[in-house]
Amino acid sequence: MFKRLKLKLTLINSVVFFILFLIFNIVIYFYTKSSLYSEVDRSLSISRKITEMSLQNNNVNLSMLDPRVISIVRDNKGNILSDTHMPIFYKSNEQYIKPVKIDQLYDVKFRRFSFRTIAFSAELNDKTVMVQLLRNTNSEKEFMDNILKIIILGGGIIFLVCISAAGFLAQRTMVPIVSAWQKQKQFVEDASHEMRTPLTIIQSQLQLVFQKPNDKIIENANHLGTALSETRRLSKLIYDLLTLARSDSNVIEIEKKSVDIAKLIKRVAEPYIEISEIEHKCVKMGEMESLILNCDEERIHQLLVILLDNALKYTYEKCNIEINVKKKDNKCSIVVKDDGIGIKEEEKELIFERFYRGDKSRTRETGGTGLGLSIAKWIVSKHGGIIRAEKNHPRGTIIEVIIPVN
Repeated sequence: MFKRLKLKLTLINSVVFFILFLIFNIVIYFYTKSSLYSEVDRSLSISRKITEMSLQNNNVNLSMLDPRVISIVRDNKGNILSDTHMPIFYKSNEQYIKPVKIDQLYDVKFRRFSFRTIAFSAELNDKTVMVQLLRNTNSEKEFMDNILKIIILGGGIIFLVCISAAGFLAQRTMVPIVSAWQKQKQFVEDASHEMRTPLTIIQSQLQLVFQKPNDKIIENANHLGTALSETRRLSKLIYDLLTLARSDSNVIEIEKKSVDIAKLIKRVAEPYIEISEIEHKCVKMGEMESLILNCDEERIHQLLVILLDNALKYTYEKCNIEINVKKKDNKCSIVVKDDGIGIKEEEKELIFERFYRGDKSRTRETGGTGLGLSIAKWIVSKHGGIIRAEKNHPRGTIIEVIIPVN
């Protein structure tokens, strides 16, 4: 699939580059040709004025400023006047250069010779004569032929270069495409695996219930409780997947407003303080600097829930969880630290990847899906901030969120 796409991109890029090169060279070619022949026409125009002035003085021996311009004087019947000084070449080829247009510049070509010419009427000794001016353009023609050869030869070379450059660009373009496809594939595989596990458990528990249709509900409480727990886990997984999918497509909009972040943290932490007491753990408020943060209150609430939920899940009994908020360089710093199981050094970046879980058996026990910190990272990035994880000493984890105040 990717080979065909790469080939298609290479061909498209090659054609685009070559067409641009072709257009550029066509413009250069015709501009150069126009400039050269404009200079020739200018030379003939000046020579015409000089000729007209000479003939007014009854001087048939015409001399030109441009030695490449030849003048031929004819009578009203088109015959060359005998006293016209003209090279033998023009006399021997008189039938080819005889004027066919009056007062109009045009090209004359015969054998391997090219001329630019103009014929006009003038007065000589009270008689009307026809004067023809010729300017040899062989040098201009050879120059343009050489330019054309260079363009054709260069075009072949450039086409090969275009193919190479297009292949390189196609390869570079394919990197993010392949990466995105692999991530999408991995995401689908992980999501399928995560959804299959609770569904399998629910199915097996309900099958056990149906094997004893005469039993009372209380007798199947364990099976039904397990099925209910997995249903809740599956529901949370689907909600998290929907949140990430909508975030990827930029469907979710951030609605910012002024929020007292310290008050919000205290409100979110209240139920976790109660839960921690039941689990023989301790959630406490540390430094709580009063800050007004321009943010989406609902999303920051969701962020805090994810951080506190993770901290509570991955700490042991009698462990401590501390929340701090303070202002650092016109930014709000929210720190959640615990002295629980901690993270490995190589996992500090990986934990924010979707479905990543360091201890899968521990995650199964706590009911995690591996999506919480991915959602947290998205929320923070939408607020123009950063989130990072560090090891706490002597043990545990520190999660710091830094969001601009304004």
